[in-house]
Amino acid sequence: PHAFSREVVLKRVAEFVVCDDQSLALASKATFRNCLVAMRPSATQLDLPTTHDICMYIHNAFVDLLKDLKDNIQV
Repeated sequence: PHAFSREVVLKRVAEFVVCDDQSLALASKATFRNCLVAMRPSATQLDLPTTHDICMYIHNAFVDLLKDLKDNIQV
């Protein structure tokens, strides 16, 4: 287990969305956000990732993956 941070929550939720083929809209669902708060009652709205945050995280991870792949192919 990792210490709580906004970045860790964002990464884990993004992995959940991608690996379990979940909708990006999941992040804005009150029931899902309540589950996150139940796991960390002191969480604030700013601690919880938004749909936009998750979308950008996935996009940036994909761009990084393609860059690494391109670098490895050119070697």
